[in-house]
Amino acid sequence: MVREAANGEALDPRPAGVRGEPGQFVAALWRFELSGGGTAAGLEEELARTARSQRGLRGLWGQMTLRSLDRPGRYLHLSCWRSFGALLGALHAGTFCAGLDRLDRLADVEPGQAVGVGLLGTALAVADTAHAILVEALLDGEAARFELDFGAFAGQFMHDTGFGGVLLLRSTTDPRAYLGILWWTNPLDRDEAFTTPHFHTRHHHLHTTTTHLTIERAQTTSALPPNSTEL
Repeated sequence: MVREAANGEALDPRPAGVRGEPGQFVAALWRFELSGGGTAAGLEEELARTARSQRGLRGLWGQMTLRSLDRPGRYLHLSCWRSFGALLGALHAGTFCAGLDRLDRLADVEPGQAVGVGLLGTALAVADTAHAILVEALLDGEAARFELDFGAFAGQFMHDTGFGGVLLLRSTTDPRAYLGILWWTNPLDRDEAFTTPHFHTRHHHLHTTTTHLTIERAQTTSALPPNSTEL
């Protein structure tokens, strides 16, 4: 699998448990937590406006906004770009900067950036249908081992009813940090997967190569525009 560095150059492939060919892409990760001046409705409306402003931009591969179900008031906006240059152009656009100013008045903002490690599953308009599990990990071991363990963790769901896919990202600023997103087309299938014995066994394996591991449920915000770019 070919991966891409933060400067847009190709990196040598290395073992990854999540197989597939997502193409070379870089992701912008924006985490938001409601602050005293913001409401959930206001933040979701502004996040939807941000998503609309990015639609159609050159190099955009896909985007989604997820609301945490287990940590109320927390959101994640993810946009994937075919090159670092395309991401940089979007971030420097005046419309994006203006939107970030508005978001900053509603929530605490934490920016991040990552490269794609793996993608599996069907193409899915996640903005309309995603009921997700987010896996955030900080490594205490070999990256290749963690990626194989994550592949085994995610692979158990590939033939389940309603399963849409899985995306694994690795931070460009801290190579120990990963974000995995698994999504389903309805919440019942997602919640059932969350409680299986196999889920907990594989969860335990992930702990063996991490110093910090969180798993939470999330879903796309209803305020996102329909027919968003597919991931």
